[in-house]
Amino acid sequence: MFCPKCGKEIKDGSKFCKHCGSEIKKNKNGTSVPNKVDNAQSGGDEKTKKIIIGVLVAAIVILAIVFVAFGTGLFNGNSHNTNTNSNAQPQANVSSSKPVSLSSFPVSEAPALAQAVKNANGNFPVNFKSLSLSKAQCLYILSKSIGQIDSGHPDATISVKDYSYASNPSGSDSSQSIKRANYVDMCNRFSSWTESNNAIPNYVGIYTGGVPDISPARMLDICVNILLNYGNSHNLPASVNI
Repeated sequence: MFCPKCGKEIKDGSKFCKHCGSEIKKNKNGTSVPNKVDNAQSGGDEKTKKIIIGVLVAAIVILAIVFVAFGTGLFNGNSHNTNTNSNAQPQANVSSSKPVSLSSFPVSEAPALAQAVKNANGNFPVNFKSLSLSKAQCLYILSKSIGQIDSGHPDATISVKDYSYASNPSGSDSSQSIKRANYVDMCNRFSSWTESNNAIPNYVGIYTGGVPDISPARMLDICVNILLNYGNSHNLPASVNI
């Protein structure tokens, strides 16, 4: 006779298959049949359980990764990229809306003030948020902000007084290109003189032989152009053309 399960030959009358171990039973017709246990079904149920558990574990892991990603700002653009430009400046959030006052004017608002001065097209005072700023105050804020940004303090605040404008403005407004080191030095000297004298200087000199001094009006144009560039690129320009 043959085992009805594995098909191998076994002795007649055997109760178990010596090859696969199945119990041999006789049906009503006397034919030998194995004692079938529903192993396929039980095995299938076990496999289904394992699949469900695996899916649940995978879902938990994915949710954990998503929560961590949102927590670290990966999906909202807050991750910090390394700036390989050696001339790159510390970046303030120039688009932020911070409270402004004469006692505490944020340097990060200087690009927005520069845009307001440009839009005013030479008309003063300039209304900027809650402030009404004179030409002298705008000159001081913008020149002081450029020095603060260059020194690595883009999130500093500036104390602004009621400065008087130049009593006898002079200087040339000839076209030229001024490098960053030079215009930063001009801004620092300009704002320092204003602080010491409570007034805008009549002119500011350029440390280049044969180059004429700059008038306060042209100095304002220079500061506006520098800070508009900074507001777009988050870096002070290498030079400025006037």
